[in-house]
Amino acid sequence: MISSARFFPVFSNAQIAVGRNNPLNTRTLWIDHQEALDAWVIHAKSASWLGVDTEFERVRTFFPRLCLLQMATSEQAVCIDPLAELDWGSVRTLISEPQPVKIFHAARQDLEVLQQHFSVVPGEFFDTQIAAAFCGYGEQVGYARMVKEICDVALSKAFTRTPWCRRPLSEAEVQYALDDVHYLGTLYHTLLAGLQDRGRENWLAEDCAALVSEESLRKAEQAPIEKVMRACAGMNRVGQNIASSLARWREDLARRTDRPREWLISTDTLIELAHTRPQNTEALSAVVGLEKGTLKRRGEEILDVIREGQTPDADFVAMPRPTRPDAAEKALGNALWKYLGEVCEREGVPPSAIAPRNEIRALAAGKRNLRVLSGWRRSFIGESLLKRADPAGSSSP
Repeated sequence: MISSARFFPVFSNAQIAVGRNNPLNTRTLWIDHQEALDAWVIHAKSASWLGVDTEFERVRTFFPRLCLLQMATSEQAVCIDPLAELDWGSVRTLISEPQPVKIFHAARQDLEVLQQHFSVVPGEFFDTQIAAAFCGYGEQVGYARMVKEICDVALSKAFTRTPWCRRPLSEAEVQYALDDVHYLGTLYHTLLAGLQDRGRENWLAEDCAALVSEESLRKAEQAPIEKVMRACAGMNRVGQNIASSLARWREDLARRTDRPREWLISTDTLIELAHTRPQNTEALSAVVGLEKGTLKRRGEEILDVIREGQTPDADFVAMPRPTRPDAAEKALGNALWKYLGEVCEREGVPPSAIAPRNEIRALAAGKRNLRVLSGWRRSFIGESLLKRADPAGSSSP
């Protein structure tokens, strides 16, 4: 196992001295003024890798609020205070450039926070959680477990519920945050070697690129609307259009007011509105789940959305009512899932890293626009699954 050195204590601004001849002060772990930040960025740019993590809050807001930005190189880890008055231009450049390679663990939420706060995503990054799945460590393995297995260090769990936007943070809380990036370099080198041994570097590169693709960002934005639409799949075309209109209205309102969508109006209430289609304030007030404050502040807006939604656009396509698979389709889905499991067990990867079960069911149902039939997944197992799903047919592109 790999042992790990600990860091110096946290020092106040008065104790931070960044000299021209020594731009990186190894005692600077907390950065909340410009001179220290500029020195850190100069140092980080010359590193071979850069560990990145964020702490954020998202209880009372629609958008995540960045509370702490942690970064690490092979020489030092730091906490950068996003609540301080700083010029973040150099940090944006550092994150967006392809080098040094950025290392995250379970990057999805961190990427969203960076996009929201800095309007930038990494030019190139390495997700240790995805890499761990491809190297035989299991499904969605946590950072603490990876650190224990690879570095033989047991990380504290004492500050998982810390309100990270509170100031000042204690030395113990800052050290806890630093630990979240301190070991990323060791995980990176270990997992990169594992990927190289298995010939799976391209697997990780493709999956990391997908996380920041336009398609991925678009799907993330559409996910709350599609959730409402799936719940309304049994309604007629007008009802579904009203549901879609209400969901889009709520999403726009949540963004404009920076409030959680469910706080504004619950999904269950949206579905009830699409089902009952009230036409006036009296009928609207009778809808179960609609709070009096929402009725007072947003009642006319909701009625306008419902009225407009009653006339779907010509290109609006309603979702078909979900149907149960027949016996043959169900048996095929089970057989495909079993085959996927057998291959994954042999190759040392969790099936969920290749395809979720609902995607295999979709394959059995005749759908072909699936992730398991594209990229590295197609050559790894997609072609074999396709032959089993349609032995008499030809492979579809």
